Amino acid sequence: MAEPAGGRVRPNRWWTPLRILLATAVLVGTLGLVTKTPCAVADGERWFSTSPVPAGASYSRLCASELPGEYVTTGLAEGVLPWSDDGGRWPVNAVTVPVGILQYGAASLVQAVTGADRADRGGRDPDTVRQEPEVRREAVAYTGVVALGSLLALLLALVALARAARRSRVHDALRPWPTWSDPTLSLMPLAASPVVALLLGVGWDLVGVALVAFGLAVWTSGRARTAGVILAVATLTAWWPIVVLVALAATALVRHAPAAGRLIGVAAVTLAVGGLASYVASSGDALTEVVRRWLYRDDGVGSIWAVLRELGAEPSTVAVAAVVIGVSAFATSLMFLYAARSGDVDQTARYAFGLLAALLLVGTTYAPGYALWLLPLAVLAHPVWRDLLWWQAAEVFLVVATWWHLGDSTKAVDGSPDLVYVAAIVLHVVATVWLVARMQITAAGGGVAAAQEPDVLDQLGR
Repeated sequence: MAEPAGGRVRPNRWWTPLRILLATAVLVGTLGLVTKTPCAVADGERWFSTSPVPAGASYSRLCASELPGEYVTTGLAEGVLPWSDDGGRWPVNAVTVPVGILQYGAASLVQAVTGADRADRGGRDPDTVRQEPEVRREAVAYTGVVALGSLLALLLALVALARAARRSRVHDALRPWPTWSDPTLSLMPLAASPVVALLLGVGWDLVGVALVAFGLAVWTSGRARTAGVILAVATLTAWWPIVVLVALAATALVRHAPAAGRLIGVAAVTLAVGGLASYVASSGDALTEVVRRWLYRDDGVGSIWAVLRELGAEPSTVAVAAVVIGVSAFATSLMFLYAARSGDVDQTARYAFGLLAALLLVGTTYAPGYALWLLPLAVLAHPVWRDLLWWQAAEVFLVVATWWHLGDSTKAVDGSPDLVYVAAIVLHVVATVWLVARMQITAAGGGVAAAQEPDVLDQLGR
């Protein structure tokens, strides 16, 4: 236990817990960017390598990212809208409206700074445009812009959550997470996450994380309609926030029925409008691709189905889809039933984590960025350093093993199973189920015990 501060100690008015939290997130994000610097040298050559497999050097050097390829292969380098094929020059980039706007905005910013001539590129062969060093340098800059924007979104989300958590001490009825000893410091596992450092700049996943955080923060202040809009937009950005929306509606249904009604009503309208716009813009591909990837992807990575394929079993796509749909429907119904019966809004994060974990574990692919989807819910529901670090260690191992597997770094020459990859997937499944169990045990035992704050924070003040 920390000794009480002496009479001569003066709290530091600058280093408040919130600023320590943000400084930690900046340091972790900077570390993540620095570790990816070698990937960006020589016009991002490793991102565009084809040996031994497409993007092989990127996978084997642990700097894989979907962003550089996104810039050079979808027409963004020419200023083509994400949903257009520009008369057949480029494949249609089947993304939802919010993601497409972000992609086009980031690409336009890079081109405005570099002075790229879009019209000139439009008159040349697309294959030539893809190979141009100037375009590849812009792809590196595009990746950096998205990474910095994602880090900024995370910082703003931490501020929103910290302020909402402090405010929820007064408005406990709407708090979608358990009581914490110190709401700001309990977010430190999110700010200092090794998963964030590893996956920053890999994709757009942190945008969905930030939007979910904003939605939950707004909900705590009693603005159910605004929360519905934000969570619906988050769902259009990445499908997983729908789990948070459903869990929040379920836990609030009994004791806060009017607020739950406003939340669902506004979210449904927003999803309908945004979904229709995305469907029309992409000819339906933006929505159907998500379903196909979840149900029928026979080249999916990181899933239990990938283990079966690695071990030589090839279940039919119909059987896989039936299992995925059946388990997902059962898990969703069970979660909604228990959440609605409990009426405990402060258990929303726990219910959402459990359901999302079930959906991801049974799905046909578990891409590296999916760990970021689970991370904020895990921290909100169970801010226990030891448990979170053990789970994140398994997630980091899976990301590394998946990239090595895709880069043929750990595949056996004789065609035997990649045991490193299989072990990583099994460990990830065990660690996720274990964390869900830990959450249930902790909740049944009355919650997380208040942790003693370190001496340094006692000296720095509040």
